[in-house]
Amino acid sequence: MLRVDIKSARPEMTLALPVMNPRLPGHQLLRIGYELTPSVIERLDEMRVRTIWVDYPSLSFISKYVDPKSMAIRANVVSQMQHTFEALQQTSAAKLNYDAYTDTISRLVDSVISNPEAALFIGDLCEQESGDELMRSGSSVTYLSVLLGLKLEGYLIKQRKHVTEPERAKHVVPLGVGAMLHDIGVTMLPKEVVARYQETHDEADPAWREHPALGFRAVRGRIEPTAATVVLHHHQRYDGNGYAGKDFPAQRGEGIHIFARIAAVADVFTRLSNPADGETMPQVWALAVMLSEKLRGRFDPNVLRALVEVVPPYPPGSRVTLSDGSEAVVIDHDINNPCNPTVQRLPGNELPAPGEALGESIDLREVETLSIVACDGKRTEAYNFGPETIPGNREAMFGWA
Repeated sequence: MLRVDIKSARPEMTLALPVMNPRLPGHQLLRIGYELTPSVIERLDEMRVRTIWVDYPSLSFISKYVDPKSMAIRANVVSQMQHTFEALQQTSAAKLNYDAYTDTISRLVDSVISNPEAALFIGDLCEQESGDELMRSGSSVTYLSVLLGLKLEGYLIKQRKHVTEPERAKHVVPLGVGAMLHDIGVTMLPKEVVARYQETHDEADPAWREHPALGFRAVRGRIEPTAATVVLHHHQRYDGNGYAGKDFPAQRGEGIHIFARIAAVADVFTRLSNPADGETMPQVWALAVMLSEKLRGRFDPNVLRALVEVVPPYPPGSRVTLSDGSEAVVIDHDINNPCNPTVQRLPGNELPAPGEALGESIDLREVETLSIVACDGKRTEAYNFGPETIPGNREAMFGWA
């Protein structure tokens, strides 16, 4: 399978993953195995479907990184979010179905645990789950928070010392529920406040800064306390430069619950990857920004390291340009040297016919003269980072090598 920009899609390509309807959350627009036609490609472009995954027999092994079951569960997350947010807009006393939330997140956790090779954030697999930015973002933040929580289970035990049973300390379902509802307060803000933020993205706006508190008051006592703290503190920053509303002072460091620290990282990464102008950015760019001297102090360094491990800068299935001008597809990654994955050249620098063989495989860790300079048509060479940039020590922080 291969990820293809909709502008590069060709008739007779066959879908390897379904295309979800951006206007009907949780509903398929096109099924696996659908053969594209010129009119369908044009229609997908009009509907702002940015990328699709198509079948390439010579790249079938990339499917191990994709779990259709978790994709379906994420679509259910969107549906539950939309129903809850709409209900609370009508009345603050609307029922929150916490049992349904925990069931959905439990199934998501189980799907990740049962398919560890697919425990990666491949980016836009589910970008078409919803045309609503808030819902789409919420789905990504939920999934990424769960991935981070499972990666950090040893760290969770260390951070949650008051929880005497290790199995309970590393239980991430409340984290997933909190992440699913983290922006629920946005729906309670006056429309003019939301519109102003969408235009300026000014997080210093006092009215905007009230949304964590609004959301917390709506869910407090109605969901598990550690889930509620994610809603309240997902904009708190490790260096103390965060907010939760005028009635809740800024916190810093380990004074912020570990679940909120995880959701904060997932939230910022999601917003960087999908900026307001709708132009999806390469994952390597978003990671490089978060690892920069300007921003890295805002995040728990342990969580930031885990982010790099579950979010490949160049995800398998991505089309990249190498420094010698040739085109290739990413086929594997290395968490210790993430910007130098293994790639496979495209013959003639063009997408081959589905049955055509690809070129040679190259482990970029072993070839000093080659590097990735672009991904999916966007220049990225300035954002490649080395292993020395990644904070922390894996064994010391997480208890595994």
